[in-house]
Amino acid sequence: MDSDLSLSLFMVGMAVLAANTAALDGPAIPDPASAWFQKSSLSLVSWGGQDQTPPMISFPHVFPTSLKLGDPPAQVSVYVRDEAGVSMVSALIGNRQILMLDLDGDKRYSGYIGSNLPPGEYSISIVALDRAGNVARNEDLSISLHDPSDLNGNRIEDSLERLGSQDERVIVMHDRNLSWQRPSASEEGSFVVIEGSSMVLSGDEIRELARQKGVKGVYKDQVLKVLSSPDSGLQSSTRPRGDSGAGQGVTVALLDTGVDCRHISLDDMDDDPSTDDPKVIAFVDMVNGLSTPYDDNGHGTHCASLISGTAGIGVAPGTKLVVVKIMDRYGACHLSDALRGLDWCLENRDRYGIEVISFSVGGEAPSDGRSLLDEACNHMVEQGILVCVAAGNSGPAEGSIVIPGSAEQVITVGAIDCMGRIYDQSSRGPTMDDRVKPDLVTLGVDVSSALAGTRDGQSSVSGTSMAVPQVAGALASLLAMHPETGHEYLTDIKRVLICSTDDLGVSGPDNTFGYGALNLTASLENMDDPPASMRRPRLEIMIMQASGRVGEPVHLEARASTGVRGMEAHIIGGDGKLDIPMDDFDKNGIYRAVWETSFSNPGDYTMEVELQGAFGERISDSRSFRLLPRR
Repeated sequence: MDSDLSLSLFMVGMAVLAANTAALDGPAIPDPASAWFQKSSLSLVSWGGQDQTPPMISFPHVFPTSLKLGDPPAQVSVYVRDEAGVSMVSALIGNRQILMLDLDGDKRYSGYIGSNLPPGEYSISIVALDRAGNVARNEDLSISLHDPSDLNGNRIEDSLERLGSQDERVIVMHDRNLSWQRPSASEEGSFVVIEGSSMVLSGDEIRELARQKGVKGVYKDQVLKVLSSPDSGLQSSTRPRGDSGAGQGVTVALLDTGVDCRHISLDDMDDDPSTDDPKVIAFVDMVNGLSTPYDDNGHGTHCASLISGTAGIGVAPGTKLVVVKIMDRYGACHLSDALRGLDWCLENRDRYGIEVISFSVGGEAPSDGRSLLDEACNHMVEQGILVCVAAGNSGPAEGSIVIPGSAEQVITVGAIDCMGRIYDQSSRGPTMDDRVKPDLVTLGVDVSSALAGTRDGQSSVSGTSMAVPQVAGALASLLAMHPETGHEYLTDIKRVLICSTDDLGVSGPDNTFGYGALNLTASLENMDDPPASMRRPRLEIMIMQASGRVGEPVHLEARASTGVRGMEAHIIGGDGKLDIPMDDFDKNGIYRAVWETSFSNPGDYTMEVELQGAFGERISDSRSFRLLPRR
């Protein structure tokens, strides 16, 4: 085989083994990797001779020496020779241990460093252990991980570098105890959903602030916009519509341009003028500070009625609404406005019973999944609120998902027409770190809904903005049928909703249609009796010894069901925390890793295995372990 081709295939396989990325569904590692793990721990550390010479490490190498998020993994390699035979070789990067293997039998051990570590400078420590128990260490290598928006690593977004004396709206990420004396002229507001503040600063002030202890980064307060386009004059009736009670008992928060509560579909819960039962139970205006609900753009009213409008418009008419106006009359806002809106939802969640957020707002460029808005939306989900967002209208190019559509924990929605064809402008995946997005699609072309400023008029609008509220209404319907709580239950809702879709395009999940088109009827049926493929992943620690000695490799094994996106072992003890990626080398559902203990201190440890599910699940199990002194 051509040597270059052989190396390329080898690199693809090894990326599955040791990359710090979460995806584990790539090509299988060649058989030698699986065979290596099938050896017993005893055979790895026992040797009949009296060798006391440590392994010889030579020619350590890492390429490339710098990465930014989304880059292919860097390869770290080294030659290791030892008379007694090499037991194992690993690399330590930060608090992460990467196993290195000699799959070709030529004494060259290789592993891979993924690009999703936090930005910073990392030393690479290579540890080699022979079968007689002797250990050697090499610390000659290092690698730089860069924030894609701050490639020179000075904690200032690159787009702000050339600012002079003019002022700019920025968001400063910082520790809570930041003590920098801010200029009296700056506008400022701290956020709850992320650790940061919004400010107005000059270029000189930005450079001064970035040098302060506790500052993590200064970023442009970018403009966001609603994700819809003018109507074509057509209307469609192929979208889901619920009965009058669908979504009853559930509250959806809509972050948008406001709402016109005078429209017949939004003025009350049942269209009975003799009852006093408002549908919009709370309204907050972060643009003009008004207390009476209004919509000076129309986008919010259109979306609100798609969620829970009566008069035959909404997916879940029984749902109550909380409307947070963050967008101005032109359908635009700054990132800081969106963050304040999310803050308000989080702080008022219990007061109004907010369980779902409909967020048809996005940026103007693709994201790597780590933007400030991505981070904030992920945090909302972790706090127990389902967040439904638009993929964006930047298609048909690949990799065109806009913020916050690349956020891992949100439900990202694309748009199709009434024939099941993708809306040409609907943004496509993959994300910059190669995840499938959108999650699903639904009708987003010529969608009819309430027209603001009228009593009962309707208009048709296109865009992924129109698809989002329909999915938010579907989520409300599922939650109403199964009123449970907890993060794992929310991931159950997300899994069933996405996996109950009607597959479109190529078979299986793809970066155009996601898992397929929304099918609310199937989702409701599958919530009552989910098939095995839609059930929560299971985790079982299989083999985990209760004790061992310093210098002896500790083998970890766990069995997991389908739907696993990643598996990792966490060694927690006197030395802090060590993270070790686990892999299913031979694709039999058994994940393996090895803890190299040569430089660990004796003592009591907790060995935790964490499963990361394909739909945001976080399932863990642990065992106690005692590390005894070296013999």
